[in-house]
Amino acid sequence: MYTRIRNWVASMPGLGLHADGLRAVGVWASAQGWVYEPLPGRGDFALSDPMGTAPWRLERTHAGRDFITGAELRARAELQLSPDIAIMLINRPLKEQLEKRVYEHVTQGVQTTVDAALSEEARWLALYDEVGWSAAPTEFWDRYAVVADTRERAQRWLDGSLVQKLLAWPVAEAQQMPPFILQIQRGRVYLRMEYPRHALPMLEHAVAVLTQACVSAQALAAD
Repeated sequence: MYTRIRNWVASMPGLGLHADGLRAVGVWASAQGWVYEPLPGRGDFALSDPMGTAPWRLERTHAGRDFITGAELRARAELQLSPDIAIMLINRPLKEQLEKRVYEHVTQGVQTTVDAALSEEARWLALYDEVGWSAAPTEFWDRYAVVADTRERAQRWLDGSLVQKLLAWPVAEAQQMPPFILQIQRGRVYLRMEYPRHALPMLEHAVAVLTQACVSAQALAAD
């Protein structure tokens, strides 16, 4: 029921991209040499770069997670990394929200394990340790948390170029950053984030982060 109500709200007039906004996305994507594809939902679309060194596809759709309101951007890039690599970067307000859910789920349900009732991202917070390192600026750790199988792998991926992109979102304050997750798992790079309406600069930067995440992930190719 909640999912149906959320998707109904997300499809209300004004929450989808209007025709001019979609045209702007299509023109921008074509200028980059990418494939633009309208999707059936109101304002939904897909972008892809199937011929790139790390083929990726990004979709704007209704939210697939209940911690995202309205529309989301969801992307996957094929890198063929080791399937053993597990790294997740998450913005801190979302991490705190999901950790609260994990705690309530375990204590109120009198359970000692985290089960499939929680989202994959919440389970990751329970399964993996948070890692950090001094080379990244304090501002980065104020905005983000990183959980991973090993600190060394996470640090190699989140190099200076990727950290710089993650600190350069077109929002005035870190608190305005919508729910955001960047992962390496199953040999691929994944991105998921809430997508404010008519926010082409956010879309442009999301793709820039995704592509830089793929470039930086090459440091893990030998693992």
